[in-house]
Amino acid sequence: MFSAVIDYIALFYLVLLLWIPFYWLVFHTAIRFWRRIGNRAFCIALPVWLIFAAAIVMGRNELLARRIDRNVLTWAAGGVLFVAASWLDAQTRQALGWRRLVGLTELNPQHPLSMVVRTGIYARLRHPRYLLYMLMVLSMAFLTGALVIFLLAFLNILMYQILAPLEERKLVDQYGPRYRDYQRVVPRFVPHFGRSPEARISS
Repeated sequence: MFSAVIDYIALFYLVLLLWIPFYWLVFHTAIRFWRRIGNRAFCIALPVWLIFAAAIVMGRNELLARRIDRNVLTWAAGGVLFVAASWLDAQTRQALGWRRLVGLTELNPQHPLSMVVRTGIYARLRHPRYLLYMLMVLSMAFLTGALVIFLLAFLNILMYQILAPLEERKLVDQYGPRYRDYQRVVPRFVPHFGRSPEARISS
């Protein structure tokens, strides 16, 4: 029973998260096109998400068919990753707000909220959203033990290593020295634990 609940939770997060790097990869490589069509981009994003969701739901038996044996270590690893991802999610939502989260500032650079966010979790990491997505999918792999999900987690992590520099190049074009200064003091995925974020940013 517990294993079945874990499987349903894993499918929920896979439906929610697996399509995101593909969407942002297309978005960042064709940013002028998306900004030209504005909020109509969401009318394109929704069908794309529905296709991904349908593929995952229809292929759930294949996704979960082959597994490693789960034990205390795999449960612990999955649990720790899940808690870390959930904490990052809460911190990111607090720092950004829903308008930035859904991409309104990406589509409209003149939006009042369009700025380099350097507070909260963004004072320690440049891409906490991407990190939480990577950790969440990886946690689902450990919790289910499904080999296909491990493979998807690896591909997911690889895509974010490509996606983050693409997004940063766009942000440098948009914000110039302000974002370069931010890059200089705040790491991409692995936080510094020495000085406080405020001290690092103001130095």
